[in-house]
Amino acid sequence: MTDERTAPDGRAVRPDLVVLATVGLVLLVLVVVLPHLWYGRNDVSLYQAYADQIAQGLTPYLDFDVEYPPLAVHFFRLAGARLTLEAYARNFHLEMGVVTLLTGALAALAACAVWPRARRAYVAGALYAFGVALTGAIILNRYDVAVALVVAAFLLCLVRGWYTAAAVALGIGFALKITPAALLPLVLLLAGDPRRWAWPLIGFAGAALAGLMPYLVTAPRGVWHVFQYHLERPLQIESVLGTPMLLGQALGAAWVEVGWSHGSHQLIAAGADIAADLSGVLTFGALVVVYIVLLGGRARLRAAPEQLPLAVLALLLALMTFGKVLSPQYFIWILPVLAVVAAREPLLGFLGGILLLLTEIEYPALYVDLVELQPVATGLVVVRNLLLLALFCLTVWRLHVDAVARSSPSTSRDAACPQLSDLPS
Repeated sequence: MTDERTAPDGRAVRPDLVVLATVGLVLLVLVVVLPHLWYGRNDVSLYQAYADQIAQGLTPYLDFDVEYPPLAVHFFRLAGARLTLEAYARNFHLEMGVVTLLTGALAALAACAVWPRARRAYVAGALYAFGVALTGAIILNRYDVAVALVVAAFLLCLVRGWYTAAAVALGIGFALKITPAALLPLVLLLAGDPRRWAWPLIGFAGAALAGLMPYLVTAPRGVWHVFQYHLERPLQIESVLGTPMLLGQALGAAWVEVGWSHGSHQLIAAGADIAADLSGVLTFGALVVVYIVLLGGRARLRAAPEQLPLAVLALLLALMTFGKVLSPQYFIWILPVLAVVAAREPLLGFLGGILLLLTEIEYPALYVDLVELQPVATGLVVVRNLLLLALFCLTVWRLHVDAVARSSPSTSRDAACPQLSDLPS
């Protein structure tokens, strides 16, 4: 059997070269490509408002409400205070550019660990840079690439078998965006015996609490407001759960209006409130389905690191597909793991790339048209959401096929990894 830690010609993989190549390509995208992609609006004014209020001596969560978890506030403050919007935005863009580069570096290292063959590792790095280009300028205008950094660190720790460190990364992610906590059961599943769960759980709790401090002590009600704020959010116009309503409106079969609440546009239609109320149940159910599939193949999952990026991608897609809010920046979360998956699964990578491109086209250029329920913008979002649902289902099916194939001890390594082209149509 060929050593998976060497290239086909026998040469050992050079992670440093893979990282340098990836960072170089991402830097090229940031400097050459993104400045020419029209964005049209600046979304950092709210971040600047938070930073300025802190500079005036006000305490976030105590003296004024913040809709983001406490760790995010540090990113807002780092860009400066009492600056013009142009100067603050320039600093924030630079900050997010650095985070984007770091995310690429960690994704490259994860690719080297998952796919030690040089060609696939380089491909994954190039695909990450390509994903950044498809995502567009929003990656510099929102802080969600910090979540992608957490995901990349988490993936690297998983494939290296550093389960406590992986849980710590998720604890940081919880204090940054809450949702990464949904990946914690994957760490416990890989850790195996419940007696081995103690340190990962302690690591997660410690990192989460450290990220929430000191606001958890000085303003516990303000911190709880973050959770309450998101629990109370209505059905957002871009959500997958709102797709039937958008489609019904486009076909003239349903009455739909657009309102504004909790910082985003909401759908006002028959069934919208029910869909919003059911989103939590549906998201939980989707996560359970993924974890059941992973549980069935847990032994091979521990032994086959190439399966881990697919597992992480499936879990992230579950969170995005069935949530009542699907903001364009959420697609940034999947960039590092999608790049590694695409190095093995071209079809999944292609579908993911189309998702990124459609999202970039929709926001912000067509967003006003979407709010006005214009046919072209509405149709684009409907297609994008159906594609997202299809990608989630196909990713879970791919996990299931691999689990079944690998369960047979007589199956060879190559046969145990069927390609999507081998699946029944």
